[in-house]
Amino acid sequence: MRTKIASSLVALSVFVACAVEGQVAPLRRAPTVANPKSRHFEFVYEATVKEAPVGATQVDLWLPVAHTTPFQTVVVKNVEAPEGHSIATEPTLGNQIFHVRVPASKLPTTVRLTFDVTRLEEKRDLAAAATGAKLSAEARARFLAGSKLVPVGDSVTALSGGFKPKGSDPVAIGREAYDFVLGKMRYSKDGTGWGTGSTEWACSAGYGNCTDFHAYFMSLTRTNGVPSRFLMGASIPTDKSEGEVAGYHCWAEFFADGKGWMPVDISEADKDPAMVGSYFGGLTKDRIEFTTGRDVPLVPAAASGPRNFFVYPYCEVDGKESAKESIARKFSFKDLN
Repeated sequence: MRTKIASSLVALSVFVACAVEGQVAPLRRAPTVANPKSRHFEFVYEATVKEAPVGATQVDLWLPVAHTTPFQTVVVKNVEAPEGHSIATEPTLGNQIFHVRVPASKLPTTVRLTFDVTRLEEKRDLAAAATGAKLSAEARARFLAGSKLVPVGDSVTALSGGFKPKGSDPVAIGREAYDFVLGKMRYSKDGTGWGTGSTEWACSAGYGNCTDFHAYFMSLTRTNGVPSRFLMGASIPTDKSEGEVAGYHCWAEFFADGKGWMPVDISEADKDPAMVGSYFGGLTKDRIEFTTGRDVPLVPAAASGPRNFFVYPYCEVDGKESAKESIARKFSFKDLN
């Protein structure tokens, strides 16, 4: 039996998620240019587990759940899913995660999450006076540390060919790292190897998708003492008012004491040179954010451990990662006004 949850019930989960994320998130809004543009749309996230191997007994499915941040307001309008599902908040990074466990005999099964989203344009006033924003010691350590594919330290300096910023201010370091990655990388999905968000790949190949661009940026900033983090979501098409969304998009933020989190979208800047200035300290309104971080823990924990990054459905069958072809996904949107 499938269940539908009304938005009023799910909104409680969203509120709780924001409260937990608030251990770090209140510092997220940096001085912002007044009267930002906005976009109001519905976003539908659909995932289907089509099949499992013969003899399988249990299937676990996890999905990311968009939630309210300082630059997007989210109401979960509807959840269509099998009974027994849950939406919980991962306490380390504040990500909100859907999970359901079903008998393999019940496949195929589909989960459909419908979000009402109002997304604001982000335009930082980089010259504004300091606001007093400061990270806790725990958060600073977390966002300076390396991860499996985003190393920090001397190896990064060597991989990059000797990147050493001239400035000492976090905004100046962030800009030098932004320009450096933009000069070294080109956006391309040729061949294989791109798309894992690997700093080593980015440095050696010199091309990749958004994950590779922003892994490189985070390694450079963190190595040079500037906390940074990875944001995963999707771009909303600007050439139509409704339709399918092809896939994910990611960007990054770096932290400047007294100013807060500053966004960068280097892969989009590479696609459109006219936007190079705008994508340092600014983001368009045409996006939805789902998760923060790399090596993302799931709730409940997956047998395989944390995910490299988390935006697509993840499924395990009897405690082992399912075959990718056994899961179908579909993202769609519709402008609401």
